[in-house]
Amino acid sequence: MKERADEKIIRKYLAPFVGDIKIETVDIIDSTNDEMKRRAERGEGELSLLVAEEQTKGRGTKGRSFFSPDGTGIYMSLLLRPAYTPEECTLLTTMAAVSSARAIERVVGVKPQIKWVNDIYLDGKKVGGILTQAHLSKDCRDVLWAVVGIGINISEPEGGFPDELRSIAASLGKNDGSIKNRLIGEIVNEFVLYYRKLTEKEFIAEYSQRLLGLGEEITVSAGGEEYSGTVIGIDGMCRLKIRLPDGEERVLGSAF
Repeated sequence: MKERADEKIIRKYLAPFVGDIKIETVDIIDSTNDEMKRRAERGEGELSLLVAEEQTKGRGTKGRSFFSPDGTGIYMSLLLRPAYTPEECTLLTTMAAVSSARAIERVVGVKPQIKWVNDIYLDGKKVGGILTQAHLSKDCRDVLWAVVGIGINISEPEGGFPDELRSIAASLGKNDGSIKNRLIGEIVNEFVLYYRKLTEKEFIAEYSQRLLGLGEEITVSAGGEEYSGTVIGIDGMCRLKIRLPDGEERVLGSAF
């Protein structure tokens, strides 16, 4: 039987430094990110975690959907009230990616890579993704709240992935799903550790080490434009550095 997310079991895996965190698990929801955004608008406080077994309208970046069938993955969102600048908060996505990759490596024993900016890859296929959404003050100087959504495929759904995903999607290969609660706990541990000292950017070096496609030719969208070039690394704010065909180097950033 596949393991279900359970608040009490998740808490057993949380490190003491995580402190007071609200955790709720549900069987089915439209989107954990959308629900946490609704809760944020109602005034829910810092460090609240929602985990669902299934999403009917799972969300990815750029308006894409995130395939979220019952019982085969982790679909979770963290609600934050960051005391950081909007620019600093653009690092939440990359920080969550590193946290997820580290937790997967610790629990499963495999070493994921990260495709800039928010996708977790294993053996050339996507096993997870991050979606960060935030609401700024009217003067855009403060982040009133941020929601960090994390989705990870633990096992393949019955019958496999849909045709449109089979060539690009994969899972961690744990068909009994027995790692779910531990993995959720470890992701939260890693994330909170980095989040509490975000400005120190301790995760940047590891993001660079896990960067997928270094030295390869890619086409990437940033700021509403599309660029083709060779990946040469990231900078100190986790922005992608590429070399264009004419030799010019560009630094590409991402927003919420």
